[in-house]
Amino acid sequence: MKRRDIFKTLLAGFASSKLLFSSRKRRPHSPSQKGKDAPDTDVVVKVLGTAQDGGIPHFGCYCGNCLKARKKPEFSRLISSLGIFDLGVEKFFLLDATPDIRVQIDTVSKRLSRKKTALKFTPDGVLLTHAHIGHYTGLMFFGYEAASTYRLPVFCSVRMKNFLSDNGPWSQLVSLENVSIHPIFPAKSYSLTSQISIMPFQVPHREEYTDTLGFLISGKKRKLLYIPDIQSWQAWRHSIVEEAKKVDVALLDGTFFSPEELLDRDLSKIGHPFIQDSLKILKSIVRKGKTKVYFTHLNHTNLALNPESEARRKVEEEGFHLASEGMEFYL
Repeated sequence: MKRRDIFKTLLAGFASSKLLFSSRKRRPHSPSQKGKDAPDTDVVVKVLGTAQDGGIPHFGCYCGNCLKARKKPEFSRLISSLGIFDLGVEKFFLLDATPDIRVQIDTVSKRLSRKKTALKFTPDGVLLTHAHIGHYTGLMFFGYEAASTYRLPVFCSVRMKNFLSDNGPWSQLVSLENVSIHPIFPAKSYSLTSQISIMPFQVPHREEYTDTLGFLISGKKRKLLYIPDIQSWQAWRHSIVEEAKKVDVALLDGTFFSPEELLDRDLSKIGHPFIQDSLKILKSIVRKGKTKVYFTHLNHTNLALNPESEARRKVEEEGFHLASEGMEFYL
C-alpha cells in the first residue's frame, strides 16, 4: 500500500468525530508549573506578530518608525498572527499564515517541548481570517518547494476555500494534498482539542477576493476575541462594546492611530477603525477592569508605535495596550 493510501485510511477513521482533532492523553504539569503562581490552565494564546501586512520595517519605507526598526531590531514587528496551544497534549494551531511564518514557527517550536528531530515541525491546523497578503500567503511554505506537508488541516470560510482551490499557486497545495481545506461557518463552535474551541464570525472588510472572519477563542477558564481587520466598528452589525464584555481579552484592529498618518492615500478605501476612536468607544469596558484590550495589526506609520509619543501616552493613560510579540494569554 502506498504511503498516501495508508494516511487516507487512517484519516478516514476520524472523519465522523465531533472534534476537529483527536487528543492524546494529557501529561501532568511539570514541577515548575506548581505553586500559587502557576497558570491555572494548559491553554495558551501566544502573540506571534502584531504588524499590518507589510511588517515593520515596511518594504521600501524609510519613515521614522521604519528607520528606527532597521537600526534597532527591538522596534521591528512581525506580521499579525497568533499561536493557540493546548500544552496538555502538546498541540498548536496557527491563526493566519503570514509571510513571516518561518520565524514564527521557530518561536512556536521553542514554546513546545517536542523534541527536535529530522521530522517536520508543522502546526496541527491553520485558521485563516481572509485573503489579504499578510494573512494567508505563508501557506506557500507548506508546499512542494518547502515543507511539503501532507493534508495539513486549513480552516477558513467557504469563499476562502473556493479562492484557494480555484487559483494558483494555492490550488497546487490542494491538488498535491499539501493541505486539506475545511470550511467553517459563522456563529458555529468548533473544537480544536478537548480544551479549546473557536467560533468564527464575519466582519465587514474589503472583499476583493474573500470575506473576512474574526474569532472567539475559548479555553478552560477564559475567552479571547480576535479581530485584526475590520472596516469600522460602526459598520459591524454587532456591538463591539457588547462583544468585548463577553471576553477576558480582546485583540483588536489598531492599524492606524489617527487619519493623519497616510496623507497620500485615501484611508476610507483602506478601511480600518482608528485607535483614537476605539479608545472612546471602549473606554467604559476597560475602566470596569474585566476585559483587557490590546491593539494589533499596527501599520508602520502608526503614531502609537513611538513609546515616547503623545499617542502612546494616550493609549496607556486610558488603560489600553499595544500587543507585542511574545505576549501570552492563559485561557
